[in-house]
Amino acid sequence: MIVLGIEGTAHTVGASILDRERIYSSVSMTFRPEKGGINPREAAEFHFNNISSIIHDAIRKSGIHEEKIGLVAFSRGPGLPPSLKITATAARAMAIRLNVPIVGVNHPLGHVEIGRRETGAADPVMLYVSGGNTQIIAHKNGYYRVFGETLDIGIGNMLDKLARYMDFPFPGGPKIEELALSGKKLLRLPYSVMGMDTAFSGMYTAAVNHLKAGETMEDISYSVQEHAFSMLVETLERAIFTTGKRSILLAGGVARNKNLRSKIEVMAKDAGIPVFETPDEYCMDNGAMIGQAGLLTMEHVGPQKMEDTRIDQFYRIDQVRAPWVTEDETVYEDRGAESSVKEVVFHGFHAIRKVRIAKSYRNPELDAMIRNTRMKREISLLVAMKRENIPVPSVFSVDTGNLEFTMERIGGKPVSISPVQGKEMAHELGIWIGKMHAASMCHGDLTMNNIILRRGKPVLIDPSMGTLSGLVQDMAYDLRLLKESAEAFLENGNEFFSYFIESYRECFSHGTDVVKEMEKVEQRRRYA
Repeated sequence: MIVLGIEGTAHTVGASILDRERIYSSVSMTFRPEKGGINPREAAEFHFNNISSIIHDAIRKSGIHEEKIGLVAFSRGPGLPPSLKITATAARAMAIRLNVPIVGVNHPLGHVEIGRRETGAADPVMLYVSGGNTQIIAHKNGYYRVFGETLDIGIGNMLDKLARYMDFPFPGGPKIEELALSGKKLLRLPYSVMGMDTAFSGMYTAAVNHLKAGETMEDISYSVQEHAFSMLVETLERAIFTTGKRSILLAGGVARNKNLRSKIEVMAKDAGIPVFETPDEYCMDNGAMIGQAGLLTMEHVGPQKMEDTRIDQFYRIDQVRAPWVTEDETVYEDRGAESSVKEVVFHGFHAIRKVRIAKSYRNPELDAMIRNTRMKREISLLVAMKRENIPVPSVFSVDTGNLEFTMERIGGKPVSISPVQGKEMAHELGIWIGKMHAASMCHGDLTMNNIILRRGKPVLIDPSMGTLSGLVQDMAYDLRLLKESAEAFLENGNEFFSYFIESYRECFSHGTDVVKEMEKVEQRRRYA
């Protein structure tokens, strides 16, 4: 089947002709404002003025007569509504004119599928990083699941904003990359990681403050890249260990950054897994990726009615069925992403010695700070939770010099791979998390992998990213992580979480407030 793929979610408008065997043409143009960021109205006007000629240019360059086109696919969302409307209108017009089916596809799905097509990555964890998008995506139970994402702005937007503040034109990421090569001094910036989620707005503010204080643009650029890219690689590595996937796929404009690619390659080598890099011409937004996603959707799901092609600026990849992916066998390591564990005997008790692993992809100074902070935080929270009779491992001894400690060994399996996932266990987990939050403690990485079933009872482990803040927002992030992890790993994930919420509300007087805050977080989270 010959497909016409049309892309137009933000600043780039593109079209491509392809089939299963070959990409015959790919033509695109990018709106580049002379000053400032992307204005949605101006971007849409750019699309309006160019989309027709780009479509016809793609058809002409393909060497294929338009009568042979059997499907029109277009980017339905997410994106800027004015741009999406222009793209959808053009796609509908072409489908009607050619009298062929139409499919509106998810934009990130296009990045995944063109990456898989061009690299041969079968069942990877994908890091998708661009202007408005920062996500870690992997296939699970018939859908692509979002295991981590930005909680505020995309990594590319942060870099572009910083470059714009320094008076460099859009896109600013390449200029930040160039300046960072001459930077030497590591400046203090926020390192905002919550489980597999990230946040970048605080880093931008801190970087601007450093600039105002007289620090050089080179040192600021270097420090921003060291912090931001280390955050991305850390969360990507955690996703590898969480999902059990054995390969990485990179996509999106920021994935072209050589420093980021280098850090990922170092991490992947240490983990013993391959990295697949989407070719540069397909990292940026393009019509071929939309055509490929449309082709797979048509073959496995079918076409859409014209009235079902409405744009959706908040269209998420985890809403889309992807039955064409055959998942590889998952491999779960004995260690975690950041620590190694060894079974030992401590004064007659079965115990675990946990050591924080140095990360060679991180700046040594930054790495030491993170490992030290995380170990102290984990120990403090385990001790505090034990005092509240929350089921966690007991801490036996601590060696701060070597960043290691010894704790009780918890037999059993993580909930993510355990067959025991019923109502009773969900209710009991709700009681313990409610009690934890009532004591102003948050876990920080509350996923199915950090809940161990010991003789059918849930035990919490590894709260190294948690807090003793008692903030409702931190509690809401706990619930959000648990909910998304349950939906990804459990066949009855929604039902499991509903049972959990019942008991959570019953045992925590402010539980309803936390659930409402979680819903607000979900509404404002990045959609891409």
